[in-house]
Amino acid sequence: MEQTVKYYENPKDNIAFERCIDVMSRLMMKYGPALLEKMEREKLEVIIRAEVESPADIDAVSRRMLRYYSLMMNRK
Repeated sequence: MEQTVKYYENPKDNIAFERCIDVMSRLMMKYGPALLEKMEREKLEVIIRAEVESPADIDAVSRRMLRYYSLMMNRK
């Protein structure tokens, strides 16, 4: 039999808490990598926009840097 940790006095509250933690863990495992990649991409775009003056240059440089980023990520 599985031994559970006692978080609350009420056993129903303990079960609900453990279920909540299970659901949150599954969500992090499912969506975490994509979310981290999106955040990294957004950081890269901010850096690119800060470095490039001309709006026409921003798009070209942004596409190039994102392509380099995806190539680096695929090497793993």
